[in-house]
Amino acid sequence: MVGIGPDGKEHMLARVSIVNEQGDVIVDCYVKPQETVTDYRTEISGIRPEHVNKGVDFKTIRELVRQLIHGKILVGHALKNDLMVLNLKHPKYNIRDTSRYRPIAKKAGSFGTPSLKSIAYVFLREDIQDGSHCSVEDARAAMKIYMLFEKEWEKSALPAWIGAMGSD
Repeated sequence: MVGIGPDGKEHMLARVSIVNEQGDVIVDCYVKPQETVTDYRTEISGIRPEHVNKGVDFKTIRELVRQLIHGKILVGHALKNDLMVLNLKHPKYNIRDTSRYRPIAKKAGSFGTPSLKSIAYVFLREDIQDGSHCSVEDARAAMKIYMLFEKEWEKSALPAWIGAMGSD
């Protein structure tokens, strides 16, 4: 994300990256600014004006993401922020947010919301976000962490009534 507004504190989408369960890139593209960018946050985001100036139109990428995630489990870290800048909603029961799943924070020894950087190191022994962030690297790390917890997570995500069903 890049910063907009007088002080650059408001967020605007600048790059979208989606990977599958194997970490293969499905989408990775820069997004044209819809408003004047006042802070590219290059030291953190890695985003530069030349990236977004040649980017995809916001409406086009928003629609592509909407279609790709529709009816699917969406995995990521702090997904609320990503969905907010995309102006998208996704059913809570289909969201797997590594920043919100308590067993991850607990096993990582975090008392609050763990950073993706910290849990990637604890669970994957990967040092990510060293310098500027890469959204593909972040997406892959979140997916790998989800896959480590997938069985336990999905078991806890099932509605209670499913366990009470019976059939012949």
